[in-house]
Parts: sequence; C-alpha cells; structure tokens
Amino acid sequence: MKQLLAGILVLFLLLPVAQSFAQVTNTPSTLGVKLTSTQPFIFKNDEGYTVVIGEVENTRSFAVNNVKIWVGFYSSTTTAPGGQPPLETVTGTSLLDVIPPNSKSPFIVMSSTPNSNISEVNINVLGFNSVSSKQQLLEISAPSASVGNTVKVTAEITNKGQQDSIDTNVHLIAYDAFNPPRIVGIETATVDRITKGSSERITFDAKMDYRATSFKLVAESDNYQSKITGIPKVTLDSITKLITIGNVRITESGNQTSEVRVGTPVQISSDLSIQFGAKTSQQQGYVYYAQVKQFGDKAPVEFLGFYEGVFDSAQPQTAVVTWVPENEGAFFVEAYVWDMDGVALAAPSKTISIILVKP
Repeated sequence: MKQLLAGILVLFLLLPVAQSFAQVTNTPSTLGVKLTSTQPFIFKNDEGYTVVIGEVENTRSFAVNNVKIWVGFYSSTTTAPGGQPPLETVTGTSLLDVIPPNSKSPFIVMSSTPNSNISEVNINVLGFNSVSSKQQLLEISAPSASVGNTVKVTAEITNKGQQDSIDTNVHLIAYDAFNPPRIVGIETATVDRITKGSSERITFDAKMDYRATSFKLVAESDNYQSKITGIPKVTLDSITKLITIGNVRITESGNQTSEVRVGTPVQISSDLSIQFGAKTSQQQGYVYYAQVKQFGDKAPVEFLGFYEGVFDSAQPQTAVVTWVPENEGAFFVEAYVWDMDGVALAAPSKTISIILVKP
C-alpha cells in the first residue's frame, strides 16, 4: 500500500551561533502516515552539512515500513516565486524500520553536501508500505542519564522472545523543553546478537545539542522491537547546565514583534529555569546578558544589555532588558547567563529572535 502525502516548508536562518525556523503548512491527518505537528529541528553540523530531525506518525490500524521522507534543500532565491529547483534533494527513511499502528518514529536526514547557501527546507512523506508488526519482545531500561559535556546513559536490553535478536539497533533520542518537545538529537548503537532470554548492556557517551533536557530509548532488531521508553532521572554534572535559557523574544508595548523603527524602545526577554542540586546553594545570583548583532560575515555587536537576578527557589523567572535601536537593518539576539564572577551558568542561547529595524 502506498500513498502520496503533502509536506511542510521550513524556513530558517543559519548563522555560526544562531538558528530560526517556522512551519508554514501542515500535513493532513487523514493520509495514513504524516509529519507530526512538532516543529522539525534544523541545524548545520560542525562540517557544514544541514541536518533535519523530525518525526512521522502512523495513524493507521496496521504497521507500515519503507516510509520515505523527501527533503529538498533550497536557498532563499530558489524558493521564491519563479525560483530555481532545489539546490539538492535527499530521500531518507524513518528511524524505525517498522512503525507500529498508531505510533510515531523519528527521522534524521542530512544534506549531501556542506552547502552554505542552504537556508530553506521542504519536507514531504513520499509513501509507505503496509507490513506485519514486529513483536515488542525487547525490553529496554535505563535508570538515569547524566548530562555534562556529553550525555552518558547505560541501558539494559532484554530479549524475551523465543528467537535470538539479531542486529539490534538501540536508539537514544534527545528532546528539548518545548511543548510538544522537539527531537534535537539521535544516537544509535548496535548489538550483534542478544540470545533468547538473555540481556545485554550498552553504554552511550554522546555529544548532544545543549537544548536536550529529556531522553528516551527504543530498540529494534531484524525480528523484534521494544516500546519507546523514557529515562526517568536526568542528572547534571556540569555547572553550565545549571540554568536553561528559553523563549528569547522581542516585544513592543507587551506585544511580540519582529519589526520596529529606529528610536522605538523594545524589550528583549528570556525565560530562565534552574535545577537546584548538590552543587548549588539555596540562592543563585546571576547576570543575564542580551546581545544584539547585525547580520553579516563579522556580525558586529549593535547592543549589549544586562539584567541581574537571584534564584532562591526552582520557580522560573523572566529576564528583561530594554533596547532602543539606533540603526536600521536586520539583527539577531543572543542571550547568556553568567554568575557575578563571570562564570557561565548556562549554555549560550542559540534559539534567537530576528528583528528588522526600519527608518
């Protein structure tokens, strides 16, 4: 069984430390296999390749496989009315070979070249086949994940089937704190054979995007699958993960905006959350910095403002600074949180607000 499905168009700005994107259409829910409503996560890796991480959902009452995800990579000019064909296209598959009925699977697709001109992405689910479900006779568990410079997880996979589990792929999936959460990283390890009735341990020590706040595991072999299983406890072993910066935004008179005029005051704000633990006291002072840069090769700094605050509980806070634009042009915002001695308490914000300043 095959069906052609509509897709989504994603536009994003890719800078050395910045990224922004938006979904402008959605996939109808009546077509069987669809892209979920969760925003895809798009970034350039260290080698300059554009990476797209998303999720598809099987809404049918039967299992499917051979799910094909087509991604077209464009520049801003190739997607304009009358524009040229995509710079390149890549067809990938879902992370799970077989997606059970009424279930979801991540996918990850990467551009074939490290093309710096790529700034927009078009995603389509091309089709799928119906297939028999795999028995979910693999049981996977991991009591905790430790987050520092890398994410460390030790998982145990038990084969409860009557056959050996051959070529078992174990996937560690990282999610951010959005609602619904986006998948921001996938790491895969393989166990050649898990004999029937036995267990194997596997350890991840993986570099993940700093936005990762929760993790799940899923395993699949040639003949069996596991359920997608959450990791209940996430601990921090790095001070730079103490505070999380979220929802960087620009508002004018209380309304979020992306366009202002020279001389008009605007507020730059971020939502800050803290995780208290053994390494932190009951009060944590901080300085929130909002830095405005102009687009360009050297990204000159236009404005730097700061806000001082204190966490005396785990309740989230909002940090706000005021910026009065002096020059017209296109700008982006970066946010940082340091302690009073200049030690980083959070990873630099890479989810940014874009603003156009007009005369």
